Amino acid sequence: MATRNGTHRGVNIEGAIRVAVVEDNTEFLDELCALLDSSAATQLIGRYTNGADAIPGIAHERPDVTLIDLGLPDMTGVDVIRRLRRADIDTEFLVITVYDDDRNLFAALEAGAVGYIVKERAVDAELIGAIEETVRGGAPMSLSIARRVLAHFHGDAERRPVTQDLTRREHEVLEHLSKGFSTRKAAEMLNISYATIRCHQKSIYRKLHVNSLLEAVTVFRDSG
Repeated sequence: MATRNGTHRGVNIEGAIRVAVVEDNTEFLDELCALLDSSAATQLIGRYTNGADAIPGIAHERPDVTLIDLGLPDMTGVDVIRRLRRADIDTEFLVITVYDDDRNLFAALEAGAVGYIVKERAVDAELIGAIEETVRGGAPMSLSIARRVLAHFHGDAERRPVTQDLTRREHEVLEHLSKGFSTRKAAEMLNISYATIRCHQKSIYRKLHVNSLLEAVTVFRDSG
């Protein structure tokens, strides 16, 4: 059986989706774990009530899907997602939370969550379906959340070029990099230090919501 703050002790169930849960509300945690244990589609392999236990536990167990709340007692769920993503831990994060504001939503998605479900919509059949959708490569979201994500990105694209928020120098940096120059060569051509151009790159990635130079260059070229 599952411990209060640790891994599931059962035998591996062939074909079942291995799921961990990070949730500090013990009543809701018990409900989620009971649902996962009762479904033939899922196997509960870990349950955690704080980030300090969740990070090493998930890194060790490597569940297929991790259900995670954002309001944990010692750190945010976004912090947990970000740290495990940086450690290259192969699990898909599905946020289950009471927070439905844009700040938490986009912070979680940018950190690496693939789905976002408001707790009041986390009913039994829909939640199991969302877990199954996640392992198939989908991005399950509450309907209201999905509409806001689409409105955010589509609205931004219709209103202005995606590169409009870049400073003049950031635009120059990205223009040089898009022409195939290395970061060091671009720094030399712009007469700035390597450390400075790396700071500009990080700012560009953040503003364009990308994680690599290839993605940034692709967005830059598409916006031209």
